[in-house]
Amino acid sequence: MQKEEDYIDLLRVFFEVIEANKGTLAEDDNRVLDAEGLAIKCFGHACSLLYLLRGTNVPDLGAAFFDPGSINVIGRAMLESFLVFYYLFVDPQNIEEETFRYHCWIYKDLLEKQGFPALSPEGKEGLEAEKSVIRNIKNKIEANGFFAKLTPKQKQNLIEGREWRFKGWKKIAISAGLSELHSDSFYSYLCSYAHAGSLCVHQMRQAETAAHQRGLVGATMGLAMICMAYMTKAYCTYFPKPCSLLEENENHKEKIQMWLEIGASNLDEVDIDWDAVSG
Repeated sequence: MQKEEDYIDLLRVFFEVIEANKGTLAEDDNRVLDAEGLAIKCFGHACSLLYLLRGTNVPDLGAAFFDPGSINVIGRAMLESFLVFYYLFVDPQNIEEETFRYHCWIYKDLLEKQGFPALSPEGKEGLEAEKSVIRNIKNKIEANGFFAKLTPKQKQNLIEGREWRFKGWKKIAISAGLSELHSDSFYSYLCSYAHAGSLCVHQMRQAETAAHQRGLVGATMGLAMICMAYMTKAYCTYFPKPCSLLEENENHKEKIQMWLEIGASNLDEVDIDWDAVSG
């Protein structure tokens, strides 16, 4: 049985690992800053989940309620933050592949941003200035050896901004060590909440008691703990300074290892008990 204090302990390890990397010099293309940014994004989601777990209060409306929908949506965003980090910075077999994936990630969003409406002079100037950045990144992508390995269709989708990764979420998750259950089935469940599927609406409508409402997020909170462990490991794989911190603290290592093993398993008996948390 896991309780809130276990979640906070893991959150603290995650925080210390991120803090340990302060002062790391950024590279010319800012990928170090972006790697840190993905970890901080994941950490922010983890903190928000903790607060939502304690209940939502809106004094202005005199409203207090439990919000399983937001918890599940944020849980999905947290998982995807880890998967993007892993795909960009841990999964590549060499620096050329890492650079290719990183440039594809940056390129797609910059290209998409060109279609955003810019009303202010400053906004229009910014979009115009980014055109040269986009051309520069496009040239680097096309000159990378991994671009040549793509099919003609993949190349077209990449250059036209329709795709930036050539592995699905499930394949990335399994490569990272997550089980089939977490990589596929449970991820699909969370997507229903993110996309306002009928499943999530029916579940929330039928969960009339506090116990039933909390039952909708127990597995998500467990997944959040798995994500923290996997992101901590990935972060330490990519950055040497936090890796040293984790290696020197046996207690931290044990916590991370336990949740890595849970994430790699399909064990139904892993029970995340949040009933003791005060709402």
